[in-house]
Amino acid sequence: MTSSDSKSVDALTYGLSTICLGSSFARRTRKMLYPGYTPSYSTAVRRQKNDYAKYTRKFSLGNGPHDWVAEYMITKESGKMLGTLVALAIEKMVNLETFVWDMPTGVLSDIFMALASIPEQCPDGESKLEKVWVRWHDNSDGSSSSAASSPPPPNPPHVTVPAGSNLTAIGILIPSDAVHPTPRAAIPYAESRVEFPTFSVLPPLKSLTVLDIDELAYLDEMAIVIERSKDSLQELRVGISPKAIYKDFVQTWDGPDLRQIDRDARWPGESTIGERRLGGVLGVLVGRVYDIRRKTTSRSREKAPPSLSQTAQQTDTAPDSDSTETSITLGDSEDAGADDSHADRAIEPHPGQTADHATGTGLASNTKEQGHIQPMEAVQFGKEPATGDNIANDASSKVLRKRLDGKLKLRTLELERVPLSIQVCCQAIDWTVLTTLTILECAQHEHLWKALRRQFGPTPITRLGSHHHQISPHKQSMEYHLSLKSIHTDVTSTPLISFLRDTLAPNSLEVLFLQDRRRASGPPAVTIEQIFKGVIKKHRSSLQKVLLDSSDRKRGGSNAPTDSSRWRNWVVPTDMLLYMTSGRMANLRELAVSLYYKDWVTIPDSFPLLR
Repeated sequence: MTSSDSKSVDALTYGLSTICLGSSFARRTRKMLYPGYTPSYSTAVRRQKNDYAKYTRKFSLGNGPHDWVAEYMITKESGKMLGTLVALAIEKMVNLETFVWDMPTGVLSDIFMALASIPEQCPDGESKLEKVWVRWHDNSDGSSSSAASSPPPPNPPHVTVPAGSNLTAIGILIPSDAVHPTPRAAIPYAESRVEFPTFSVLPPLKSLTVLDIDELAYLDEMAIVIERSKDSLQELRVGISPKAIYKDFVQTWDGPDLRQIDRDARWPGESTIGERRLGGVLGVLVGRVYDIRRKTTSRSREKAPPSLSQTAQQTDTAPDSDSTETSITLGDSEDAGADDSHADRAIEPHPGQTADHATGTGLASNTKEQGHIQPMEAVQFGKEPATGDNIANDASSKVLRKRLDGKLKLRTLELERVPLSIQVCCQAIDWTVLTTLTILECAQHEHLWKALRRQFGPTPITRLGSHHHQISPHKQSMEYHLSLKSIHTDVTSTPLISFLRDTLAPNSLEVLFLQDRRRASGPPAVTIEQIFKGVIKKHRSSLQKVLLDSSDRKRGGSNAPTDSSRWRNWVVPTDMLLYMTSGRMANLRELAVSLYYKDWVTIPDSFPLLR
């Protein structure tokens, strides 16, 4: 060991020590050097010790190499000491606005309680905390590595889907005679696998980011802070750990006996409703803001779920179901009848796409083998029920309460490895105010684009006296209901292009990040020409950042071969490049595309504003 290695205290520890002990140490040192010095210990000095912390507005811990991060796991002594020191420092940061813990070591409950105690230190009793960003660690038994540094196993197990299950707008509809896993009994706090409390004690926030989630308890507590922040929350980012994507709590479930959250549990350890939750991850997160179920009970659910052939006959009774607010019908007019062939088929991967693509978690193959798949090509969301019907009753609760039908008015929504419940997405989120959307490795993404395209299609603007004159459809002004400015997705499909083309006002999209990394080998589902005509050309005056990438995804820890030639699928042709460099895209500042070698000479002179 060299002399430089013997003193391995990092700058973070020194900084936290200064915040916690700075002024007291200075006063003691001064008294030792000058015996005649008599310090004045007022009440404020005794309570606050120093005033360095009050100038801190952002506290951030970033990620690093695995060898460094592993030393600070909360299961180790050094991690516990670091967390305690951070909690002591955070408690004094009365003006803290942003807290970021991106180091996947785990976060002590002491830190969350310190964040919650900030208002007690403020003169006005209000917290200035607006943004919380946490990346969780790998909480599996016997593991000391982080979720970010340890990839999932090459051949992970698939989710077991009960036989006879159907896929609805909420999730996987479990038949009434299916056997559910036995929910665990309430456990004492000493036996809990996770820290408590965490998010449930935080004040109302404007931005909440939680990544690499691998425990249901985190979602239950996030639901509490989301309810508390429903009037102020503007940014929500949720990511599931790669090792947890096959767990029951991650999947979207539907059934008469399932619930979103356990309202009787005082903390996650007391929950007895099991890990299969109504609506999956999103259903839990909005469980205290939006109720998926419309009525208390439903006789239709007492019978076996309808088969694929019975679905068309029971279309008119679908809205009366207790676990769905949607009218699921056969037939789809996608692209003005161009996709009618999809109406009579079930949800299945596109030719050339894997089952992982279709579901995001490998549910497609299991569902096909064990049960039917209910078509969702024409999901129609009906009107809200009458006032008398706005009552919901949890299965284990005897007290009726008013049905929750709130919406999150988010400006930024980013989801990673989160299976999508279409009803929750469309009904619990106010899409008219959303400006930034990121969907990465999320199951049922294609059905989301179709549902949004149908729900937020442009409507004609009717002017006074316009009924006296016949107006050409091409000249009639249209009102667009979405404010989307930025979109990023790792699977580019025809429904996505149709959604962007038909629901956004011309020259309104500013950031376009399209990838095609989760497709199996074969031709792409969407060509570069379709992207250019459907999106880029329509928003040529507003686009500022463009990323088009069809290269294969690099799977960490896997020896599976990658297709090194896939990037050629989206090579920008010369004529498109000339269009982009002709001055029509004046606001373009960043461009990431694949080009032919002969076209590189066009870049330096034609894009003077590119960074």
